[in-house]
Amino acid sequence: MFKITERQYHIILKQAQDSFPYEAGGILGGREDTILGVLPIANKAFEKGTQTFSLGNDDLERAYHFLVKHKLEYLGVYHTHPKGIPYPSEQDLAHNQKYLFIIGLRDRYNPELYAWRVEDGRVFREDVKIISDLGVTVIDVNTGQPKMSEYLSREAMTKLGKLIDDWIAGKEPEYPKLEPKNWDASSFSTFA
Repeated sequence: MFKITERQYHIILKQAQDSFPYEAGGILGGREDTILGVLPIANKAFEKGTQTFSLGNDDLERAYHFLVKHKLEYLGVYHTHPKGIPYPSEQDLAHNQKYLFIIGLRDRYNPELYAWRVEDGRVFREDVKIISDLGVTVIDVNTGQPKMSEYLSREAMTKLGKLIDDWIAGKEPEYPKLEPKNWDASSFSTFA
C-alpha cells in the first residue's frame, strides 16, 4: 500500500485540473511507500495532442536533484488520463516502470488516483491512502533541520496552510493587525 500526504495529493490534483484536457504528470518521491514529494513536470508532448505525457532528459536530471536534495527515494512517475480510467495503457507498460501512478479524469471533478505494480508484464493494483500532513516533519532544505511546523499546533498549521494556498492561488494574504504592546523604552539599554 502507498500513502500520500494531503498536500502532495492536492498538488497532483491541481496540476491535473489546470492541464485538462491535456495529460499532465511528474515524479513521486518518498520513504517507506509514503509519498512525501511531488515534482510536477511540464508535458513535453503538449503539441502532440491530449493523450500523451512525455519527459525529457533535463526533467530526469532535475528529478534526480530534487530527490537527492530532499533525501527521497524514487517511487515512480505519475500522469493523468484526462478522458479515461486510471488503468495502464500499452504505452504506459512499455516504459518498464515498477510502479505506475495514474489519475483518471473520466469524471473531471471526481478524479481517481490508482497505483499499479508491474511484474513480468502483469499488472497488480496497489492501494493508495491519503494521510494527514499532521505529524509529517517539514525539513528546511537549507539547513536540513526540522522547521517550525514541528512545534506548531494543528490550528496554527491549518492557518499557515491556508495563507500559503491563498498565495499560490494569487490572492494577497491578509495578516491580522496586532495592537502595540506596552513597552517601557526607559528600560532599554545599548550597553553590554
